[in-house]
Parts: sequence; C-alpha cells; structure tokens
Amino acid sequence: MEAARAGDPGNLWVTATRQLEGRGRRGRAWASEPGNLYSSLLLMEPAPLSVLGQLPLVVAVGLQTALAGLPALDRDAVRIKWPNDILLHGAKCVGILIESERLATGQQAVVIGTGINVALKPEGQPYKVATLRECGFSGTVEDVFHAVALGINEALALWRRGENFGEVRRLWLDRSAGLGQMITVNLPDRSVSGRFVDLDLQGRLLLEGANGALEVFSAGDVFLLG
Repeated sequence: MEAARAGDPGNLWVTATRQLEGRGRRGRAWASEPGNLYSSLLLMEPAPLSVLGQLPLVVAVGLQTALAGLPALDRDAVRIKWPNDILLHGAKCVGILIESERLATGQQAVVIGTGINVALKPEGQPYKVATLRECGFSGTVEDVFHAVALGINEALALWRRGENFGEVRRLWLDRSAGLGQMITVNLPDRSVSGRFVDLDLQGRLLLEGANGALEVFSAGDVFLLG
C-alpha cells in the first residue's frame, strides 16, 4: 500500500521469497518461508465501490484457472472454497488477503496478496494443507507466478469492473467445493451449519438451514462437512 500512497499508478506486481510479517484474514499470522510464492498486486480504482465486494471471487476464479493449468496437476482437484480459498484435493494450498484504502487523493487503492504453497506447508493450521510439489508439480516458483499473474489479469478483464459478474459467478460455482453439500460457517460469535445452495448476485453465500430457511453470509470461515 506504500507504493499507492507514493503515487504509483497501479497494475504493480511485487513478489517476495520470504515474508517476515505475513498475515492472513482476521489478522492471522501466515507462515512465509522460502520455497513458496508470495505476491501482491496493486490496483488503483479497479471497480466502483458498490461492486468491490465481488473482487475476492474474481481473484479466486483467476487463481483456480492458473493452478488448474499447471503441468501434472489434476485440474478437477483444484477447487474454490468460499469465498476465495483454493483447495487441492480438498486441502488448502492458497491464502488470499485483499485490502483496500481510500487515499488522500480520493482514489481507491486495492492490494491483492496471495501466498501459494509450492514446496512447503505452513505448520499448526486447523485444516488440511497441501503443496503443489506433493501433488505432482515440478516447476519453479517463477512458473507459478507467471501463471497466477496471467490468470488474475484474465479474470479481472472478464469481470469488466463489475459489469460481467454474472459470468464470473457462473465460473466460480462451476469450480466450487461444497456446493450442494453440508457445511459449517464459523463467525466470531456463532457457528451455523446447513446446505450450501448458491451464491447471490453479490457473491454472498446462501445457506439452507434444517427448517428450509435461507441465511445469507457476506463473511465467515467455511468448513466442509460432506
């Protein structure tokens, strides 16, 4: 975000071999040892503020496209868990953090940060994790970066600043994990279980409870039960 405050026009990629202060959603620490891909993309005014909440799903579609196209990986095993975790054979292999800030100039700056387990697994996670290497990929971190940059750029172009979210939503649902299955959504103050039935037109998760009523979620940690 410092580059944006300094006047960078955006479309700026930054990569690192190691992060000393990596973090994930809700302020969680994220292991950032050498051997994996850590990248950030700065965008300036990527879309009207009213549709910026769609961006996590757009990024997820781009990343799924990128990883599914890597040599030796089973493309059908690369799935998206709401809203934007990427799973490989049911285990998390990508972490995504999107931050935005209204600058003093009035512009909206957005940073898309990704951490991809290429060769190393973060330890002590409350869920299964996977690496690209253990699933058959033998290329380099640079190979992964080039695929990721292309995939995200193509997804952003498809999205058209929110004008074509319907197509992004269709692709997301087609590549999702847990659709039609029982899941649990963990919130800061409660946990809710039900059947994941759809995304609404804003990309929010629709959960069907035992009584058939629908509940809408715009945030939360999803755990697959099926």
